Amino acid sequence: MYKIGEVYMRRRFANSANNGINEFYQKRIENDYFSGYVCYLKMKNVIKPLKVNDGEFQACLLDENYEWLELYPDNENYAITIMFDDNNNLIEYYFDIAREVGILNGMPYEDDLYLDMLIKPDGSYLVLDEEELIDAYNSLNITKEELDMAYNTLEKLKEKYVNNFEELTKLTDLIYREFVNKDKSL
Repeated sequence: MYKIGEVYMRRRFANSANNGINEFYQKRIENDYFSGYVCYLKMKNVIKPLKVNDGEFQACLLDENYEWLELYPDNENYAITIMFDDNNNLIEYYFDIAREVGILNGMPYEDDLYLDMLIKPDGSYLVLDEEELIDAYNSLNITKEELDMAYNTLEKLKEKYVNNFEELTKLTDLIYREFVNKDKSL
């Protein structure tokens, strides 16, 4: 955590998955379907798999040879992590709602606003960490404007991606083909 003005934020950089040694590539994409930074991580020498269970959804999110695409769209208050297993099967889309998305020393980052959303491969979704958002607001770690921005961004994401899931899968296919199947070092 670090302090911005009078509030504390969690800043997460694109290369922060540190569970082993990872292949990491990043590039800027400017197309009609996406403008922003895309980062590719391939997990190598994983120390311990990352598994989650929310009561109905069980998944391994990180293990040997898993791939993540991290999208940092321009002029938006969210980042998307698209996770694939070692057989290129989609695991989930994870949306981090952010106070700010930016670049520092050439590396994309997001200032986490606690509230998250995941979309499963079947198009269903879950809202996560709402209690963390409320706690951050009640403890004055975020402002009322940031609280409202988090909820407004969540509604925008639902409309854009949950209600139009085929657009999200199309975006994923386009970026995966452009970024992963071409020279990743661009």
